[in-house]
Formats: sequence, structure tokens, C-alpha cells
Amino acid sequence: MRQVFPAVSVALSRTLLAGVIAVSPLLLSKAIDAVAPGALEISSAMAQVKAKNKHANEQRKFPNVSESFGKKITEAANYLQPQDESVKPDPKKAMQLLNEMAANTAKANAYELVLLHQYTGYAHLGSENYAKAIESFNKMLAQTPNMPLATEASTIRIVGQLYSQLDNPKKALETLLKWTEYTDAIKPEDSYMFSTLYYQLDDTNNALLNVNEAVKNQESAGKIPAESWYVLQRGLYVDKEDYKSSLVVLEKLVKHYPKAQYWKQLSQIYYVVDRPKQSLYAFETCYLMGGLTIEKDIIRLASMYLEEEVPYKAAKVLKKAIYTDKIVEPTAKNLKLLADSLRLAQDAKESLVEYEKAAEKSTDGDLIIGLAQAYLATDKYKEASKWGRQALKAGKLKRVDYANLTVAQAEFELKNFDEAIKFFKEAGKDARSSKVAAQWVVFSEKEKARLEALAKN
Repeated sequence: MRQVFPAVSVALSRTLLAGVIAVSPLLLSKAIDAVAPGALEISSAMAQVKAKNKHANEQRKFPNVSESFGKKITEAANYLQPQDESVKPDPKKAMQLLNEMAANTAKANAYELVLLHQYTGYAHLGSENYAKAIESFNKMLAQTPNMPLATEASTIRIVGQLYSQLDNPKKALETLLKWTEYTDAIKPEDSYMFSTLYYQLDDTNNALLNVNEAVKNQESAGKIPAESWYVLQRGLYVDKEDYKSSLVVLEKLVKHYPKAQYWKQLSQIYYVVDRPKQSLYAFETCYLMGGLTIEKDIIRLASMYLEEEVPYKAAKVLKKAIYTDKIVEPTAKNLKLLADSLRLAQDAKESLVEYEKAAEKSTDGDLIIGLAQAYLATDKYKEASKWGRQALKAGKLKRVDYANLTVAQAEFELKNFDEAIKFFKEAGKDARSSKVAAQWVVFSEKEKARLEALAKN
């Protein structure tokens, strides 16, 4: 669940340039004091990032640019962001001009150096050379306090974002924490940004703290947080095995971003917190949205239907997956599950067909006994007895007593009472069937005696 900032595109470069180029360098003459950005130690303690605004009352002064410098820097700016929208930006031409200017900086004042490094950084940014852009912006920041506070603050933020783009979250976090000293408010999107950086640094506590702040403030403002915010928040709660909290987040996800994958995740969490019915409903919704496309998911859905005593839906789903969509292999095990579902749904005839297919592919005793029971349910007593005996012969049955009862009942219907009594007595050796088996033994003996008496008369 890696979270990174989106690529700094040329379009973004234009946005970053706009605030600088909109004001002519010739008119910029605000005052500044020295505040050199330095490296920060990132604490592992809980740290909800807040605005520090240490420079709120700071006044800065810096020199004006010369007319000749102003013309050239404005020309470079026009290459980076042409006034005519039909003209494409040309960072290469801008860089050529800026390099010429850099070769003649002997008489440049401090603010002119600031602008030169700043526009060089934007030119590198326009060419998507992020490492060089960072280098130029850092040279610019080294000229502090000879620049407006707002310019310094926005540049520090840009550098932080570029470090993140270059997959250096530690440096990005250090830089962006420095930026908080210049701002009077941390917006929800800022809190999310810090959360992603903490997450990349494996600091899940601070990642969760800050994404929670982002979500809370966004929702308090009556806005829906971005999908990625909820995804990160959910993942962090799951990492901490806080399933109740992750459930709250997932319920928001399926409400605001109703994708099949979120319904599937919601089902899994409902199951973990022991809410089986809700787990089934969520998984069923995922299926109806086309989100279950592999065998194990279809089998899980069918099994959930059976657990909740909805065999008709289990059979319907399995039949479609096996014979129409062909995403479930017709193995003996899967065919038996379909057959069991059909039998429980009172479709004995179709159930028998599937049991027969399953039995042809397996020597598993439990599978064979299912076939025997299907024959018994459809009044095919000879077949029921035959396959019941075959199941006992195959062995490894979970319930041997069930196999004995199946054979016994089939033989009883065939009026083979001695055989029936023998298998009922075998079934009675299992305590779970002893009572019913004993009753059947008595009933079989009476029925045998009754029929023998009738025959004599």
C-alpha cells in the first residue's frame, strides 16, 4: 500500500510558476531577514503535524533588481510560461538565457541571485529534471533573507515535494516540516501528505495520526475525503489489527466510492469481527458488481450461502461458474459442493446428476456417500445401497455412521431386513446415531415379523 506524491508534471510546473511570474520582478521590494533552512531530526514520538508560523511578524527588506536584469528574467519567465496560451513552454530556451545570465553575476545583488536560482529551478522543473531543480532551489534558499517570506515558504514546500518524487521520503519530511514554520494553517491535504511520508518511513503511528486529522477536518468541513485518504486510513488500521476502526472506514468507502474491491474487503472485516450475515451481504454485493472472478472467491461465496442456509443461491452461483463462466474447475470436490447445494435446495434429481459426475472423478468416501444419499432421496434404493457400501469400502469417512444408516435404509426399503438390521447396528456403534439406529432395528424386526406372518397366512 505504498503512497507517493503524483509525478510533478509540466502542467504542475506551470502552476508552480504562475505565482512567481504573475508579479513583475521589478516591483518586488519587500523586506526579509535571514532564516537559513537546516536539517531536522525526525522524532519517532507521536507527532501530529501543526502549523508553527514562526515568521508571522517578521519584516524583510531586500534590494530592487536592475532594469536590465528585470528584462532578461522576464524574458526567461515568458519562455517558461508564455503569455500566449497557444505557444508551448520552452524550458530549454529559458535555461539557455538563464545560463548566460549566470555567467555574468559579478555585479548581481542578493535578490537578483535569488531570482536567477529560482527561475533556473523552474526551468529544470519544466524539463522534469527534479534533482537539478532541487539543487537550484536550495541555492536560492541559501540566499535568505533576501526574498519575500511567501516565496521562501512556497519554495521550501516545492523542494519537499520534489524529494518525495525522487523517492527520498526522509528528506521530503525534513523539508516539509521546515515549511510548517512558515504557514499559519495545515490543510487536510497537508495532513494527508505528511501521513504518506510517515508511512513510507514505516512510522505507522504518526501516519495514522495525520491521516485521521486529514479525514476529520475534511469531513468537518462538509467535504468527502479523497478515496486515497480512506484507503490509507483503512490500511493503517488493518496493519494495527484494529478491525472495528477499519470497518468504519470501509463503510465510508463503499458509500462514497462503491467499488467491488471495497465490498470484498468489507466482507472480510465483517467476518473477522464475527458478523457473518453482513459478511455474506457484502460479499454477495461484490459478486453482483462482477468483483468475484476467481475460483476461490466463488467457492467461498457458495460456502457462505450454505452456512447461512441459503442452498438455492449456492447452487445457482456454482452452476453458473462451472458451466457458463467456466471460472470454477469441475473437480470432484467442486461438483460435490454443487451437488450438496442442489440436494439441500430440494432438487434431488439434478443433485444426483452432479453427484454421479463427482463420483466418476474421485474415490473419496465422503463424496461417494453423498451420491448414495442422493440415490436414496430419489428412491433408487439398489444404487443407494451399492454406493453406500462403496463409501464404506473407500474409508476415511467423517461420519461412518451416516454411511451405515444410508445402506441400512436402502436395504430396509428393499425389504432386505437382515441386511438393514446389520447396518443399523453398525451405525448404532456411534453414540451420535445410537438412539435412532436402535429405533430402526426394532422397527425393522417388527416389519420383518409382520411380513413373514402375512406370508404364512
